[in-house]
Amino acid sequence: MGADPKKLKAKVEALQLNTEGLLKLLGSRDRLRFWEILKGITTPVQIRLVDQQIDVMTALVSQVQTSTKGLEKAAKEIVSEG
Repeated sequence: MGADPKKLKAKVEALQLNTEGLLKLLGSRDRLRFWEILKGITTPVQIRLVDQQIDVMTALVSQVQTSTKGLEKAAKEIVSEG
């Protein structure tokens, strides 16, 4: 059973919106506000928890970047074969 192109389009658009939201959080003018919130954390336990979550987020973003590059490569190969 094949994938429905309409559902695929909706999934890609949802992923784009989620990615855009993440980039806005990490790279826009709100970046300073985000950093100020993190700087307000003062106890060692809080810092460790945030540090762990940042490590998790960094690993996830790296995985997404790798997956996106793989998807792009596969799509280019499919287009060039057709």
